[in-house]
Amino acid sequence: METILVLLHPDADGAIAKAGLEAIEAARGLGGEVMVGLVGGNVAEAAKAVGGAGRVLAVEGEAFSQSRYSTDAAAAQALVAASKAGIVIAPATSRWSRCLAGVAQRCGGRIDTHITAIAPEGVTRWYYRQRIEATFTRAELPWFLLLESGAASAWQGAPCDGACESASPWRPRRAPR
Repeated sequence: METILVLLHPDADGAIAKAGLEAIEAARGLGGEVMVGLVGGNVAEAAKAVGGAGRVLAVEGEAFSQSRYSTDAAAAQALVAASKAGIVIAPATSRWSRCLAGVAQRCGGRIDTHITAIAPEGVTRWYYRQRIEATFTRAELPWFLLLESGAASAWQGAPCDGACESASPWRPRRAPR
């Protein structure tokens, strides 16, 4: 099974939104190795909160605290490269919806948006004003999926107690403009 990367951006206080926890639960249902990629100004609290879900990779720094295409795309691209993930799942927030199509292009992958269900057999999405529902798979990797809120139950795993595996945060040498 492919490595699965879940991209999240914590709130300013380090909390992970419910849509992010739903993305973790959807990824865990696929059965592969799950990694959580965090992007933000200070991700320490968020890393503790989701550390029980899998290995945590982080991109943090002042340049990543605000939503900005250039920094979000660079961070996501670095996390995808570091994780070597075949499947990348992110909640369909405005921050990820804005930049992940560009990241998929940079990584040579494909992206599908408005995903309403994820299963090992394929993903489900609505088409044509939510009148047609289709389940499909892709052979091209990496495959980026933007998961709609409410599509899965929220992950309720235990937070990291300090013994969880975690990678060192990646910090750029200079902030992108």
